[in-house]
Amino acid sequence: MIKFNCDKCDMEIELEDNLAGTKYECLNCGDINRVPSPTGSDPIPFEHDEAVDSKHIDKAAKAGFPPDQGPEVRVLKVRRCWFRSRVIRFSLTVLIGLLSLIGLIWVPVTDQSIWWVALFAPLLLMSIGLLTWWWIDRLSASLEITTKRTVMLKGFFSKSSSEVVHDNIRNIQIDQTFTQRLMKVGRIGISSSGQDGIELQVNHLKDPEYLRQVIDLYRPL
Repeated sequence: MIKFNCDKCDMEIELEDNLAGTKYECLNCGDINRVPSPTGSDPIPFEHDEAVDSKHIDKAAKAGFPPDQGPEVRVLKVRRCWFRSRVIRFSLTVLIGLLSLIGLIWVPVTDQSIWWVALFAPLLLMSIGLLTWWWIDRLSASLEITTKRTVMLKGFFSKSSSEVVHDNIRNIQIDQTFTQRLMKVGRIGISSSGQDGIELQVNHLKDPEYLRQVIDLYRPL
């Protein structure tokens, strides 16, 4: 039997020897633990032949990321892009805002009709409003990847979260429009083996393909 303590709550866990190298969810705190080798046995080699199951390879550590065992630590946390995900709309909004500001300065300087203010002022307010909304939207959602799970955080004033344990991930979807592909942004969706449909979904993320590669380092592929 393998005996070890939970990384988070230090509860003693006892499992069969054949579970060495797999991941086990602590019944006390829910933390995901890597099951060590049986006491007294040889450690699992990093370089091994075909007889050793590939699940024992710490792909993350080999790639320079935090190891896929031990206490849970954050690997990455990314927020939505502000400019790159809507480059055309953003550029037009900024241009309209600047022209409107110049127009509001031009009216009193040249003694133009006050009716020009009725045109420029709403356009300036609209531009500021859109930019503010996009900034709030950027801060309202993020994706956090740890060594054991991927967590989606949503909300600006109030907060909500949803997570999928890496061992349970069944599918990772990436959607990009043509413009998003050029700007290297897109939507990432994650579903687990225990659920139907997409559970975690965040749009306007930078380099979603790279995020998938990082998550795959901690999946039992």
